[in-house]
Amino acid sequence: MGRHLAVVFADLQSHGDAWSSVPRDRMVATMGEYRYLAESLASQFGCLYREWAGDGHMFLFERPDAAAQFGLKLGESWRDANARLVEEREAPFLSLRLGCHFGECTRMDGDEGWIGRANVVAKRVESCAEADEFYVTASVLDLIDLPLYAFGEAGVHELKGDALPQRTLYRLESFDEAALERKPEEALGAEDWFLRGVALIGTEREWSEEEADCYRRALELRPDYPEAHVNLAVLLRARGDAAGAGQHYREALRVRPEHPEAHYNYAILLAGRGNAKASLEHLEEALRLRPDYGDAHHAYANLLGGRGDGLAVEHYEAAQRLRPDDAATHVDYAILLERLGDLEAATRHYQEALRVRPDPAAHYNYALSLESRGEPTLAELHYREAVRLWPGYGEAHNNLAILLQQRGELEEAEEHYRAALDARPEDPEAHYNYALLLRTAGRAEEAELHLRTAHELAPEVPTFQSALERTDS
Repeated sequence: MGRHLAVVFADLQSHGDAWSSVPRDRMVATMGEYRYLAESLASQFGCLYREWAGDGHMFLFERPDAAAQFGLKLGESWRDANARLVEEREAPFLSLRLGCHFGECTRMDGDEGWIGRANVVAKRVESCAEADEFYVTASVLDLIDLPLYAFGEAGVHELKGDALPQRTLYRLESFDEAALERKPEEALGAEDWFLRGVALIGTEREWSEEEADCYRRALELRPDYPEAHVNLAVLLRARGDAAGAGQHYREALRVRPEHPEAHYNYAILLAGRGNAKASLEHLEEALRLRPDYGDAHHAYANLLGGRGDGLAVEHYEAAQRLRPDDAATHVDYAILLERLGDLEAATRHYQEALRVRPDPAAHYNYALSLESRGEPTLAELHYREAVRLWPGYGEAHNNLAILLQQRGELEEAEEHYRAALDARPEDPEAHYNYALLLRTAGRAEEAELHLRTAHELAPEVPTFQSALERTDS
C-alpha cells in the first residue's frame, strides 16, 4: 500500500584521484564514520526507514520539514566531521550531495524496504546537486514552512524515470531556528514542537528542561508521535528518570512496534536496570529490523560477552565492520578477547582503540591488562595518561596509587588516593586502600576512619582489626 513520504538521498563523493590514493582501511573507516553520523542524525529527526547502498544512502521521513532540516543538518555536520577526520586521521576530504522529493512510496512485503517513484526522483535530484549542496523539488517547498528557509533556484532539469518531462529544482541553503522559536506557540503544531526540541541537540541547551518540554508539547498535540516518545525517553534516561524513560519507550513501541531505535534504546535502559533477558530480546528485534545497526551489534555483544557466550565475537566483528574507527568497540572486544585467553588479539584492539582516539577508558583498560600480565611499568604509563585525559577518573587514580604504594612512593600515592575519593567519595575500595597507606605511614587514627567508612559502604570489606593484621603480616 502506497504512502506519500519525503525521501532524502545522500551520496558521498568517493571518486577521483585523491580518494583512490587513500589506503583501503582509511576509506572503509571514513565511510563508516559518515554512515554512523548520518544514521544517528536521521534517528533524531524521526527517520522511518533508511537504506545504505553502493550508490548512495536513502532516508524516508513522514513529513517534509523533518526531511529538509535533516538534510541541512547532515550537510553541515559532515563538513565539520570530515574536516576533523582529515586533520586527525589523514582521511580523504569527501563532499556530500543531497536531494529530496516528496511523493509516493510503497512498502515491500516482509518489511524488506520501500520502492516507488519518489525514491527514483530523489536519487535523480541528488545527482543534479553540486558538491556539498542540497537540492529539493517543488513538492518539498510546497509543504515545508517556507519562511523559515533560505533557498534559491537551481535550474530546470530532466530527471530520468520522472513522470514529468522537466522539473525546476531548488537549492535549500539554511534553516532559521531562531525564527521557529519566535513563532507564537499557538501557531505551532506537533511537528514544530518536535523539531524545536531536535534543534537543541548538540547545543548547550541539549538535555535541558526546555528540550524535554518541546517533546511534551508535541505529545500533547499528538499522543501517538513515536519519535517524540523516543527522543523524550532518551533525554529522561540521561537525566536519571529510568521509570519515565521506560514509559515513553513502551508507548513508542505500542504505536510503532517496528521502530528499531526504540527497541535499541529501551534495551540499553533495561540492561542498566539489570534485566539482561528483556534487553537481549529488544536488541534481537532491533537487529531483525535493522541488520546493519552497529550500536545494536555492539550492545548485544557486550551482553553476550558478560554471560560468557562466544557468539559475542560475531557481533563485535559486525560492529567493527560497520564502524572500524569506534574506540569503544575495540576496547570492549579487547576485554572479551582477554577473558577468552587471546592476549595477542586483545593487545591489538587496545592499541587500535588508542590509535583512533586517546580515550581515557582505553588507557585504563589496557593498563589493567598490562598489570595482570606482570607489566606494572607499562601499566603505570597508561594509568597516568588516563588521569591526564580525565582528571576525575577515580578508578584510574586508585589503581595508580596502588602501584605507587607498592613501590614505596607514599606521598604521590596519597595524592592519587585523595583524587580517587574526590571523584568517588563512596568508593569502598579507595577508602580501604588509602587506609592501608595511612597505616603504613603511622597515621592510625586516620586509617581507622577510612577503614570504618569502607566497611560501612561495603560490609564485605575487612574490618579495621583484620586490616591491621594484614599490614602487620
